[in-house]
Amino acid sequence: MKFKIINIKGLVFVTCLMALSMMMITSCSDDDEKFETGYGYVQFKLFKSSSYLKSTQIDNNQMQYLDDAEKMKIILINSEDGSEVTQTLGLNKIADDAEEGLRSDNLQLMAGDYTIVGFYIYSVNGQQLELVYSGEPDQQTILTVTTGGLSVQDLQIQAVERGRINFSLSKKILPNTNSANNADKFMFSQIAYASITIKDLFTKDTQFLEYLPFSYEEQVVEDGYLTAVAKADTLILLRAGNYQVLSYSIYDKNKSTLDADNLIDETIFEISDNQNTEADVPVNIYQSAAYIQDYIALRQIWEALDGPDWNYQGEGYTNGINWDFDKDIDFWGDQPGVGLNDNGRVITLNLGSFGGRGMVPDAIGQLEELKILTLGTHSDLIGNNMIEQWEGEPTASQKLAWRNDFYERFIKKDIKTQFSEPLQFAFELQGKAVENTASETTQPSISTKDVVPGNLSNGITSVSKEISKLSKLQQLFIANGKFIDFEDGTDFSAMDDLTDVEFYNCPSMKTLPEALFTMPNIELLNLSNNPQIAAADIENGLDQLAQSPTAGKLQILYLRNNNLTTLPQSVRNFKKLGKLDCAYNKLVSIPAFGEDIKLVQLTMDYNQITEIPNIDGYFCGYDDVEDFSFAHNKLKEFPNIFSANSLYTMESVDFSFNEIEGFQDEENFKGIKVATLSLAGNRLKTFPGILFNTDSYVNALTLSGNGIETFPEEALEGENTYCLESLDLTYNKLTELPDNFNAVLLPYLYGIDLSHNRFDYFPKGPLNISRLTVFALRSQHDADGNKIMREWPTGIYTCPSLRALYVGDNDLRKIDDTISPNIYIFEIIDNPNISIDLTDICPYIKAGYYTLIYDPTQDIRGCDYLNLN
Repeated sequence: MKFKIINIKGLVFVTCLMALSMMMITSCSDDDEKFETGYGYVQFKLFKSSSYLKSTQIDNNQMQYLDDAEKMKIILINSEDGSEVTQTLGLNKIADDAEEGLRSDNLQLMAGDYTIVGFYIYSVNGQQLELVYSGEPDQQTILTVTTGGLSVQDLQIQAVERGRINFSLSKKILPNTNSANNADKFMFSQIAYASITIKDLFTKDTQFLEYLPFSYEEQVVEDGYLTAVAKADTLILLRAGNYQVLSYSIYDKNKSTLDADNLIDETIFEISDNQNTEADVPVNIYQSAAYIQDYIALRQIWEALDGPDWNYQGEGYTNGINWDFDKDIDFWGDQPGVGLNDNGRVITLNLGSFGGRGMVPDAIGQLEELKILTLGTHSDLIGNNMIEQWEGEPTASQKLAWRNDFYERFIKKDIKTQFSEPLQFAFELQGKAVENTASETTQPSISTKDVVPGNLSNGITSVSKEISKLSKLQQLFIANGKFIDFEDGTDFSAMDDLTDVEFYNCPSMKTLPEALFTMPNIELLNLSNNPQIAAADIENGLDQLAQSPTAGKLQILYLRNNNLTTLPQSVRNFKKLGKLDCAYNKLVSIPAFGEDIKLVQLTMDYNQITEIPNIDGYFCGYDDVEDFSFAHNKLKEFPNIFSANSLYTMESVDFSFNEIEGFQDEENFKGIKVATLSLAGNRLKTFPGILFNTDSYVNALTLSGNGIETFPEEALEGENTYCLESLDLTYNKLTELPDNFNAVLLPYLYGIDLSHNRFDYFPKGPLNISRLTVFALRSQHDADGNKIMREWPTGIYTCPSLRALYVGDNDLRKIDDTISPNIYIFEIIDNPNISIDLTDICPYIKAGYYTLIYDPTQDIRGCDYLNLN
C-alpha cells in the first residue's frame, strides 16, 4: 500500500492509492444512476458565502463570477478506514443564473461517513483545466452516505457579491438653447442602443457598458397622457454596491451615434447580491431640436386656426377627430393629417378637412422640410383623399397617381358608353372594357361626384408670407375654403421644387393670387370650380401666367367650370402642355396651339365654341393624343384638323352633340386616324362617306341620333374601310343599307346596331360577315310610329359567329326557321304577333347557357321550362 501526503492550510491527509479505492471513486449523472449494494450518492451545492474570513483566493482575489466555474475537485476522508477520496465533478446552474448557485454531478460512494477536506474550482479552457478558486469548510464537515440514498451537502464559495441592473431610458425635456448642435437632434424613438458610463461610489472605479440594446415603448400614464421609454433588452451583472450614472451615448439601429451627453439629474442606484435592480437614465431632449420646433409650430398653427373646435370630416380618419397635445412634446407631430420623415420633421401637412378658420400664421415658415401643404383638395368632400393615406414621404408613383386623380375623377370619360347597349356588350366580348365613368351625353354641368362650388370644408382665409421660406415645398393645394389671397409680400420665386398647385373651389377668391405668377416651375395647375372670378380677370390671369417663368414648364392645366369666354393667344407659350381641361365654361373662341404643342388629353366640352382654328392645318400636335373632346358645343362642321396619314392613332375623338351638318373644306378633307369616333347627336342627314373616302382609319364609329336618311353606295369606298369593327346607327331615319355593305368591304365588322330606324325589311348584308357577333335591329317604326318590320331572315342560323341578336319592338310574325343555339342572347320582346318554336334551344335555356328576352304572353312553343301565360 502506498500513501500520498497532501497539505491544505496546514492539515495533513493520507491518500490511499489502492486499486480498490479507485474503483469506488466514480461519478454518475442524474440520468444513469444505478444503485449497487452498499452504495449511495452525494451531491454538492455551491453558494456564495457572506464571510470572507476563511477564503482561499487565487492571486488574493475572490472568485469573480460563479459562471466561470465548470468543474470542481472534491477531497474527502473516509471516517472508517481513513482513506482519501478525490474526484472531479461537473458543475451546473441551480437556476437560470449561475450567481444563484451551482450543483455538482452526483458522486457514488460506499455507504458511510466522510469528512470534507477541501475543494478546488476550475474553468475549462479547451482541454485544460484552469484553477479559479480553492476552499475548505469553515468547520469540520462530515457527510453521511446511506445505501441507496442521495446526500446533499452545501459548500460556501468566497465569491464577489453581484446583482443585475435593468436600465431604462426616459425623456428629460429641456428648454430651448441657442446651441447649433441641437438643430438636428434625434427622435427618442430612434434609440436602438446605448452606452452608459457608471462609477462605483465605494471604489471610485468607472465602468463603460457599451452598445446595450434597447426597445422603444409608448406608455399611457395619468389621465391619458402619452409618454415613452426605452427598455434595455438584457440584464447587466454588476458587483454589489452603490453606483452613479455619469454619462450616456445613444445610437440608432445601425449603431450610428445619435447623441452623447452628461446627465443633468444625479442618477444613483444600488446593486444587491442576486437581486435585480431598475435604474432610470434620463436622456436630454432639447426643445431647440428642429423636429420639436416643427411640433411647436404645429401647435401654433392649430391654435391660430381655431384648433380646439376642429372637427374632421372625411374618410382618411375617424370623423370628428381633432389634434391631441396631451402628450410629451416630442409626440406632438403624431397627429392626423401630419406626415413625418425618419428624422421626425414634418414633410406633409393636410389641414383641409378639419374645419379650421382664419389665417395660417407665421409658424408655417418653421416647417422647412415640408413637401406637401394641403389646405383642402378637390377630393375633400367626396372621399378617398389619397394624400391622407400616405405615410411619410410620398413615392414617385403616389405623386403620379395624385396628378392623375382629378382627371380620373372628373374629366375622364369612355366614349364607348355613348354606343348602344348591344354594342357595349360587343366591346366587352372583344375584351375592350367599357368604363362607365361619365357618359357625357346626359351629364349636367356638375356631376353628383363633383364638389359643388361654394360647398366648403374649411374657413381658412389666407396664408402668412412666411410660407415663402418653404424651399422644399413640392405641392400646394388650397380648396373648399374661404381663401382670399396670400399675405402681401408672398414670393415663391425661390421655390424651385414647387410643381403642383391647386386653387379649387375658393368662392372668396375674386382674382388669381399675384403670388401664383412668381412660381417658377409649375407643372400642374388646377383652377377649376371658381366661377365667381369674372371672365376678364381669369383670362388676364392666364395671360399673365403665360408670360411668367412657369410658362415653359406647365404640363397640366385644369380650368373646368369657370367663366372663361376665350383663351388668350399667349397660351401658346405653354410649350409642354399635355393635358388641358376647359369643360363647363362659356368659351366662344379659342386659339390654335400649333403643331409643336402636343396635347395628350383635351376636353372642351359644354362650351359655345363655333370654330376650331388651326395653324398650317394643326390645332395642336397629335402624336400622343388619347382623348380629344369638343362635345356639347356649337360646331357646324367637322374640323379639317386631323389626317388619315398620321403616324399615330388617336384613342378617342368626341364631337358629339354639336350642330355638325358637314365637313370643313370637303374637297381637301384630310381624314382622321382614330380608334373610337363619336359624331352622335349632330345634324348629319347622309352617312358621312367622306370619312372612308379619305381613307380614314376608324375602329368604332357612332352616328347615333343624327337623323341620317340616306346611306350612299360609295360611302364605304376607301382603303381603310375594312378597319371598322363597331358601327352605331341608332336613332336615325335609314330605310336601307347599300348593297356593298357586306364582308368584302367590312370583313372585320364585329357589331352593328340599326335600331330605331325605318327598315321595313331585315337587311341581310351584315349577316354575310364572318366575324359579325352582335346585330341589333330593334324598333323599326315609320314616321307615324307604326311598327313596320315583319320579315324574318330565313337561314340566320348559318351566320357562323353571331352570338347576340336583338329584334325587339318590331312586328315579327310566324317564324319557321331553325333557331341557332350559338346565338346565346336572343331578344324578341315586344313582338306581340310572333309565333316561334324553341324546341332546338330549350335545353340550352334550361341549362343557363342561353338568354331569351321575351314576353310571357308571346306564342312561344317547344319549351315548357319558360314562364309563359
